[in-house]
Amino acid sequence: MDKYLGLFIDDDEANFRTIKRIFKTRGIELLPYEDLPEDINQIYINALNKNADFIVIDYDLGKQAVKYTGIDVLKAVREQDSEIYLIYLTNKAFVEEHLGDFDQAIYKKNLAKDIDKIVSRLGRALSRDLSIKNERELERRYELQKEYLDTQIELLKMQLEKRG
Repeated sequence: MDKYLGLFIDDDEANFRTIKRIFKTRGIELLPYEDLPEDINQIYINALNKNADFIVIDYDLGKQAVKYTGIDVLKAVREQDSEIYLIYLTNKAFVEEHLGDFDQAIYKKNLAKDIDKIVSRLGRALSRDLSIKNERELERRYELQKEYLDTQIELLKMQLEKRG
């Protein structure tokens, strides 16, 4: 399996260490998100800056003085990016309506038992995501190349007109 990097949104250091160990057994590195920001939208920006492949969000963020929960983070990230893979950790009954195609809700108590299923689904989602990113990159390069060639053609036309 390729090595993936996840960003873990949580407020409990002990919880982070435990979950990080579980993911590490499958070759996946988790980074902690320290000092949650007042502006919830900053979380996604920081995930991009850390080059995270996916985000793990804990439901309860009450140990830090923030006015949002994990589900609020999930919604805020989803508004900014409809495709980044999110794993939502909870011990509570969960309403599926908040989950998108690239999300997975996991009961914390089942994490260790279900880690292989989680990693398998994560791998499939990230390979699909990589495929989409590659396709978009090819389209972007095509557009840039087309713009360049169109500009060169216009320059050549202008030169021909000056000579003619």
